[in-house]
Amino acid sequence: MNEAVMQKAKELAQLIRYSPEYICMMAAQEAAAGEEALEAISREYDDRRRAVEDMTLADEPDYEQIMAGSRELEELRKKYNAHPLAQAVNQSRRDFNEMMNAVNRELKSVLNPDGPDAPAGCSGSCAGCSGCS
Repeated sequence: MNEAVMQKAKELAQLIRYSPEYICMMAAQEAAAGEEALEAISREYDDRRRAVEDMTLADEPDYEQIMAGSRELEELRKKYNAHPLAQAVNQSRRDFNEMMNAVNRELKSVLNPDGPDAPAGCSGSCAGCSGCS
C-alpha cells in the first residue's frame, strides 16, 4: 500500500475531524443523546414498533390495529423530529454530508476528469486549458 497516500488520507481525516461541520454535528448529537425528552420518545417509538411488528406476525393479523399502530409510529416520529435538538442534529448532519459530498466530488474530478462530474466544457485534456473553475 502506498504510504504517502495513506499519510495524506490521515491528514484529510484530521482536517475533517476539526472542521466546523464535524464539530457541530458531534456536539448536536451529544446534546440530543443527553435529552431525556428525546430518549423517552425514542423508547416509546421502539416499544410501539415492536408491538406493531408482533401484530403483523400474528396468525390472524388485525389490520386495523396495525394501521393504528403505524399512525402512532408516524406521530411519534414527527414529535421526535419537531424537537429543537433533533432538528439541530438533522441540520448538522446535512451540513456535514454536504461538506463530505464536496470532498468526494473533488476527489472524483481529480481521479476522473472526463467523468460525469467534470466541469462543463471540459474536454478532459489540460493542454491549452486556462484551468478549472
